[in-house]
This record gives sequence, structure tokens and C-alpha cells, in this order.
Amino acid sequence: MSGTRVLILADPSLAPVLAEALRTHGFGTETTAAPDAALALVAGIGFDVLVVDRAVLGRRAQAVLTRLCKTVDAPLCLLVDRPGGANVGAAAVLTKPVRVPTLAAIVRDLAGRTRNPRIGRFEFRAAARGLYDRERGREVRLTETETTLLDRLHKAKGRALAREDLLRAVWGYNAEVTTRTLETHVYRLRQKLERDPARARVLLTVPGGYRLVPRAKDQLR
Repeated sequence: MSGTRVLILADPSLAPVLAEALRTHGFGTETTAAPDAALALVAGIGFDVLVVDRAVLGRRAQAVLTRLCKTVDAPLCLLVDRPGGANVGAAAVLTKPVRVPTLAAIVRDLAGRTRNPRIGRFEFRAAARGLYDRERGREVRLTETETTLLDRLHKAKGRALAREDLLRAVWGYNAEVTTRTLETHVYRLRQKLERDPARARVLLTVPGGYRLVPRAKDQLR
């Protein structure tokens, strides 16, 4: 499934093996063995599926799984040493040792359940870095930064996000990045999203930050 992005949270001896195997099935992959790093990664550009080895979570397993499920809008496949037990938020559970064809089939199925969200008149395809207008049959390309920014705003589910929070989420702690940089990217996104960029209806400026209104009525026609 071209464009499907999979985050693998597993032991350093297992993660690269799974990543390489899934790449042969056409999936894009990223790996980490640290739960905190996984949380940071899913807070950036969205993944389509998460594959998590419960063994690396240790005693924090339930807490980490709960946080992951709250942070990312993607189904989670949990790898376990033995069947049974409480597996919070897992859309699929696979007992180790992992058979790659089985895992690939599960990932493909889970990715197929993931719907690209509607933003204005577009379908937002974060994995492909684009906005797709089904009515007109055209795609508008986004840069990686634009994709990350739009993804963060969408995940806020209509809540306003402060400029400082967006700067940290999209650019990290980079002293050279200023609010002017954020404003420039918001301007460029509006040129692509809005029917009339001068009168924004989808990506709004609010006191101290920005807010996304994905279902603005005058953008759906």
C-alpha cells in the first residue's frame, strides 16, 4: 500500500528486522525502542499504523498504550509474548514470534480502516503530503513542514493552539525559528486551503494562535 507509514516501537534487535521486512511489502517505516521517542514521533507527522512490542514498555505498558492512543489518530497493532492480558487501545494483537506475512496483512488491513480527514473541500492525505479535491480530481502538494503544521492543527480537534506550542511542535527548540516563520507557513497553507485566502474560513487566526475549522460550510461547496 504505497504511502502507508508505520511506526515500529520495539527492541533494537527486532525493530530493524520488522522495518526492513515491511518495507519489502511497500510500507514506509520508522523505528524506535524508546516509548518517549515514540510519543514525540506520533506528535509530529501522522502515522497510518503503529506496531508496538509490549515487551519494551515494561511496567509502564498500560500508561504508555493509553497515551499513544490519545495522541495518535491511527490504529495500533500490539506484539505480545503470550495471548491474553489487558491490551488497552490495541486494534490488533499478534503473538510473537512474528510471521512477517501475517504482520503485513494486519498492517494493510488496519491502514485500510484509516480514513483521510476532510478539511474544507479537501481530503487531507498526511502520509502522501497532499490535499485532494475529489470533486475536481486534483491534488495540491504540501511541503513536509506544511503537512506537520496542518496535522497538528487537525489533531487539536477545533481547539486553538498557541503560536509558541505550534513552534515547538513543528520546529522543535530552534532559536532561529520565530513567529514570523510560523506566520509565513500559515499564509502559504491558506493559499492552498481557502477559497478566499484573504477571508479565511478554515484556518483561523485567534488571540495568541490559530484554530482549524475543518468543516467550514462555505468551503464544502
